Amino acid sequence: MSKWMLASCGIALAMTAVAADAAVLVVRSSGPSAKAFPAGRALPESQTITLRGNDVVILLDSRGTRTLRGPGTYNTSASSGGSTSASAALSGQSNARRSRVGAVRGAPTGATSGRNVWQADIGRSGNVCIVNPADVGLYRAESGVAKRVTVTEIGSNRAATVEFAAGQKNAPWPAALPVAVGSKYQVKGGGTAVTLNAMPIAPVPAGLEGLAQSLIRNDCQGQLDVLIDTFAGPSAS
Repeated sequence: MSKWMLASCGIALAMTAVAADAAVLVVRSSGPSAKAFPAGRALPESQTITLRGNDVVILLDSRGTRTLRGPGTYNTSASSGGSTSASAALSGQSNARRSRVGAVRGAPTGATSGRNVWQADIGRSGNVCIVNPADVGLYRAESGVAKRVTVTEIGSNRAATVEFAAGQKNAPWPAALPVAVGSKYQVKGGGTAVTLNAMPIAPVPAGLEGLAQSLIRNDCQGQLDVLIDTFAGPSAS
């Protein structure tokens, strides 16, 4: 059995454990209580948590995210009433039903505007989690002018170019250089050169919590930001 398959089995078991033990996942936190609520911590449903001044904790469940701002006391089960189609969109296993987060509740807003969770930000170095290599795309935040971007596989030095037209934010990964999990890529032309590390996650997690946990565990922070932004619910303070 390959290392990738073994890793996939481990992730699948971990996702099952999360689903069984808790219904709410911490996906982001800051402030005095951040150490008590680290990203990836699973919380029991209906647990009461107390936040101090300047605390911000973002919780995610199958319905989306909810932002809690301290000071205050909150119940973890009082999450936003998001669309149940979110989980369905993440559970497709076949090529015909590839998961494309970002098309479920409209495009993200703010820093992640105009991209989905499977697109790598060419302006930000880091890990890129991959479920299906055919789904991987490239995203640039600044789209005012046309750009030619070069993607180079570190180690083999094989390279391919991607053309962004003026106004174009998203582009497919270059077909001439298929993305390979476990490989590293350098991207030049989008500003400062960045390095992207392709990290495998499989099978597709069954829900938002599973996907978020996979992104946190593999330190795919850019994609986690997109997931949080895409399924953002109301704030509580």
